[in-house]
This record gives sequence, C-alpha cells and structure tokens, in this order.
Amino acid sequence: MRNISRALIGVLVLSFCLCVIAADTPQAPAIRKATEADAKNFFNGKDLSGWWGDMTLFHVENGEIVGKTEKGIKRNEFLKSAISVGDFRLVCKIKLVPNEANSGIQFHSQPFEGNEMAGPQADAGKGWWGKLYGENLKWHGKTGVIISDKSGEQYLKPNDWNTYEVLAVGSKIRTAINGHITTDIDDPEIPQSGIFGLQVHAGGPTEARFKDFELELNPKFEMKTVK
Repeated sequence: MRNISRALIGVLVLSFCLCVIAADTPQAPAIRKATEADAKNFFNGKDLSGWWGDMTLFHVENGEIVGKTEKGIKRNEFLKSAISVGDFRLVCKIKLVPNEANSGIQFHSQPFEGNEMAGPQADAGKGWWGKLYGENLKWHGKTGVIISDKSGEQYLKPNDWNTYEVLAVGSKIRTAINGHITTDIDDPEIPQSGIFGLQVHAGGPTEARFKDFELELNPKFEMKTVK
C-alpha cells in the first residue's frame, strides 16, 4: 500500500507540473494569411483580439498596447499576431519606460521554442534603436546576429513616443525612426513572410508601449514617413 501511495503521489505531482507548464505556454491559434480587413483592424485599440501570448504581461490602456513586467522576466516574451503577411508596410509609435529598456518589433517571424520567436526584429532600446536583429534567426550560417548595425539613436526622442516604419517587399527591407532611414538592405536569406510580434525583453522591470498602428499590404517600396 505504501508503494502504491507513493506511486500515486508521484503521478499527481507530475500531472500538476504538466498542467502548470501547459498554462504557462499559450496555445497558438490557427495562423491565417492577412486580408485587407485584417490590415485595417490590425489593432482595434480596445482589446487584444487577434493577438496571442502571455496575457499576464500585455494589456490595452488608453488605446495603447502595453507590455509590462514589474518584477522582471527570465526569458523574452512576445505578443504575437494571428495573421501572416508577405510584402507589407507597418508604421507605429513606440515608447520605452525607461529608454534603457529593450523591446522590438518582430516581422516575417515564426513561433520558436515556447514563447520565443524566430525572425528579423526592428530593434528598440538604448544602443539598439534602428538596428535590425535576427532573433533566433539563422542568417548566413549564424544565429542571433545583428543584420544591420546602423544606429538610429541620433533621431530618437528618449522616454517619449517615436515613430517606427518597417517596409518589406520581396528581399528588400527598410526601416526608419522618426522619418530617418536606419536599415536599407536587400538579402534573399531573410524570411519574406511570417507573423508579427511585440517584445518584452528578458531582464529587470520594464515597460514598452505601442500605438497608432498602420498596416499596409503589398505596398510600393517607398517609405511613407521619410521626407
């Protein structure tokens, strides 16, 4: 009886652990190809319909998507879109509180090992603004590398709202911060389709805010925010 009780307790403990893990790992919805209606309603300004991830870290406040952790997190977390795009232009405003924090906009990406993502990231954060990073992305034989190292720090408004534009057409990518181009590359090794993700970076307490999203499908390869 004592051995049976121990075995039963072991099974119950294992079941509990599996339930905790399952609850901590958001279930991916069916990803679909974006339509013009999806682009128009990319973010409805009211709730996180059409997005998925660890909802204990993300919420909507005053028409903004807020990614926040007060105690810090051990791994990167992402609020992911349920739509996939090919050629696109995304314009939005982003603010980090404080600017020393780190965040970014994943695009043409895929879910990776639980809550992580793999793909190109328009980076944000002190020392990282404007750079294009390969988040868990194998690129020219290397993984997790800076694809474009040009900084956008000189165009930044620290601790304030900054306009980020990301344009991807075929193998060509351009990004801009506050109307100034920071990335301009043509590389067929970078994915040309996938989902979006908004990052809360691993580390200490941080807050990233996003608003005023404009998603355009199949645009011309011309920047909208650059004068």
